[in-house]
Amino acid sequence: MATTTTAPSETTVRPDKLVYKGKSGQWAFLGHRISGFLVFMFLLLHIVDVSMINVDAELYDELHGLYGNILLRIFEVGLLFALLFHSLNGVRIVMVDFFPGMVRNERRLFTGVAALTLVAGIPGAIVILWPFIDGKIL
Repeated sequence: MATTTTAPSETTVRPDKLVYKGKSGQWAFLGHRISGFLVFMFLLLHIVDVSMINVDAELYDELHGLYGNILLRIFEVGLLFALLFHSLNGVRIVMVDFFPGMVRNERRLFTGVAALTLVAGIPGAIVILWPFIDGKIL
C-alpha cells in the first residue's frame, strides 16, 4: 500500500489565519450579514402584517395603530439604518468586485459607507421620531 504525503503548508491551517482581527472588511462583512438578516425578518413581518387585511380588517387597523408607538418607531429607525447600511455596503462590494484597484481603498470605502449611513439616517430618524421629539405624542 502506497502512502502519499503532502507538504505541511497544504494540510495545516496556521492559527493566526483563524483569528478575527477586526479590520474594516471583516466589520463590513458582519454588518452586511446582520443588516441583511434584519431586513429579511422585517419583510416577513411586513408580509404577515399586510395579509391581515384579508383576515380581519379591524385587526389590521388595530395593528397599524400600534405603529405610532414609540417602541415601534424606534424599531423603524433601526430598520432605516439597516436598509441604508445594507444597500450602501452592497454598492461598496460591487465596486471592490468590479474594480480590483479599489481593494486598496477598502478601508476608506467602508468609512464612507458608515458616514453616508449616518448622514442619511439621522435626518430620517428625526422625521420618524418627530411626533415624539415635538412633544405632540407622549
